[in-house]
Amino acid sequence: ISEENKSNKLKFKSLSSITELPDAQRIFGAVCSIIRFTQGDEQLKEYLNSFDQEPKFVHSSMFVDGLYPMPKISLFSVKERNQSVVGLEAQEQLQYLSKQKQIKKIRYITSDVFEKYINCDRISDLKADLLKENVMVGSGVLSSVKFETGYDSQLIAHNNRSTNADELRLFYDSNTYYPQDTVFTVYVKTNTPQYVRDVFKYSEYFGFGSRVSVGKNCFTMVEMEEYSSSDPVSNVVLMSKCISHDEFELTESSYVIDSHSFISSKYYKSSSLGIFNAFTEGSFMKPLEKKEYYGCLVKCNDEMNIYHYGIGFVM
Repeated sequence: ISEENKSNKLKFKSLSSITELPDAQRIFGAVCSIIRFTQGDEQLKEYLNSFDQEPKFVHSSMFVDGLYPMPKISLFSVKERNQSVVGLEAQEQLQYLSKQKQIKKIRYITSDVFEKYINCDRISDLKADLLKENVMVGSGVLSSVKFETGYDSQLIAHNNRSTNADELRLFYDSNTYYPQDTVFTVYVKTNTPQYVRDVFKYSEYFGFGSRVSVGKNCFTMVEMEEYSSSDPVSNVVLMSKCISHDEFELTESSYVIDSHSFISSKYYKSSSLGIFNAFTEGSFMKPLEKKEYYGCLVKCNDEMNIYHYGIGFVM
């Protein structure tokens, strides 16, 4: 993917309840299904093989439009917190510690705050403005103005009859309901935007992730537009989980590692058991060299190829 090509963002609206916002791996699975069923096996092979040289496109996980994952940085150390509460009255200590608890729960950051502080490497200024309340925390979002996501979550029970039994099995899943006008975004880098449109226009028929067969996690693409972001001064923030061994200076990075086991299904026969360790979204990484993306597509080869999307998308 050449650097002179602008990046794009795909805007979606939800057609159903959501169990969780899909990460890049779930979106990758949907992309493979879409290409296979609408274009054929040969076109799917062409898409997968493109990752060996120049991918047709790389994509991020999905986010509410205007929000990025909060960088995995500790804004205030334990020493700073302890020094700050010394000398405060009891009520002031409670207020300060309550503020710090809110800060620890930040999951997302608005795009304007991200550009102003994170990309410009102004972490110290961000800390100062947080204490002065020039930036604020609400609903787990760091923003310059009060931000309310407005979603509602419920744990819903289901009855499912076993195949060879009269008993009803009880199981639960979490459902999140967003306001009808909520827009969701997946960021994409590509040299062939029309190819991306031709794939994602079918997203509402395939869904992203699990529970699609019972009408959940369904999205329709409403718009594709170019976007630009300033180059980060030093570290990059991952917008998708990244499997990488030698692209980052870990001693100068701040990150969280996600470890999951993946096995084959009845459709993809394999005796392979994969335990993938990936840097999560929001990991604040110091790259050894500037790239359009990091990580790779992991291929497990047994009876047939099984792919895992380990590409770390960066702004």
